[in-house]
Amino acid sequence: FPRFVWTQSTVTYMNSSSTRYLSPAVLVSLLAGLVFSYPFLWMFLSAFKTNKEIYQPLLLFPTDYEWDAFVALFSGKYLDFTSFFLNSVFISCAQALFATVVTACAGFAFAKLNFRFKGALFLLAVLVILVPKQALAIPLFEWLTWLELNGSRWAVILPGIASGLGIVFFTQIFSRIPNELIDLARVEGASLPRTFLAILPLVAPALVTYGLIHFILAWQEHLFPLLLLSDANQTLPLGLAKLRDSSHRIPEAVAMA
Repeated sequence: FPRFVWTQSTVTYMNSSSTRYLSPAVLVSLLAGLVFSYPFLWMFLSAFKTNKEIYQPLLLFPTDYEWDAFVALFSGKYLDFTSFFLNSVFISCAQALFATVVTACAGFAFAKLNFRFKGALFLLAVLVILVPKQALAIPLFEWLTWLELNGSRWAVILPGIASGLGIVFFTQIFSRIPNELIDLARVEGASLPRTFLAILPLVAPALVTYGLIHFILAWQEHLFPLLLLSDANQTLPLGLAKLRDSSHRIPEAVAMA
C-alpha cells in the first residue's frame, strides 16, 4: 500500500491554508463579540463613574476610578443586596429543580404511557403556554392567600413548577426513546419508576438544558415576586428596580455595580 509521508512543507501548507480559511470567520466572530460585549463593558465601567459621566454615552472610561458604588451596594446603604441575592438564588434553584423533575415525569407519561384523557390533558398543557401570566395573577393570589402561603418564597416556587412548556418539551424528548427499551425493562421485571430512572441518563442533556432555561426565567421574573412576596423575601430584580430613583438620590453607579 502507498504511504503518505508527512513533511514540513506539507504541514506548513495545511496550516497556512487553514489560516486563510478561518481568518474571515475569526474576524467576524471577534467583531460580533466586541459589539455584543460593549454594553456590558460600558455598564461595568459606569460603576466607577459619577452621574455626570454616566450621562455622557461617548465617555467609556471614567476620569477617576471610585469604589463608592460597590461599597454602598454591599454595605446595605440603599438596599439589602445580600438578602435580595440569596432570595433569588433560593427561589430560582428550587423552582428549576422541582420543575425539571415534575415536567420530566409528565413528559415521560405522555410519551410512553396510555391513559384516559391523554390527548385532552396534553392539549391543556399546550393551552397553558398560550395563557398570559397576567390573566392568572389574581386567581393565583387568592388561591395562595387561602393556602396561607402568600408572602413566603414558596408562593413563587410552587406556581412555577407547573410548566406547560416543560411538559411539551420533555414529551418530544422522551418520544425519541425507542419503545424497545421500555419493553425490555418490563421483561426484566423493572417497575415503572425504575424504568424511568434507567432511561434518565439518555436524556441528561435535555434535563440540564431545561433546568438552565427555567432557572433564567425564574431569576428574571418580576410580576409574581412583586405580587406574592413579602418585603423580606423579595428577589434581586425587585431590589434593582428600587435603585431607579427619579429624585437621583441614589447614584446611577450603584445600579451599574
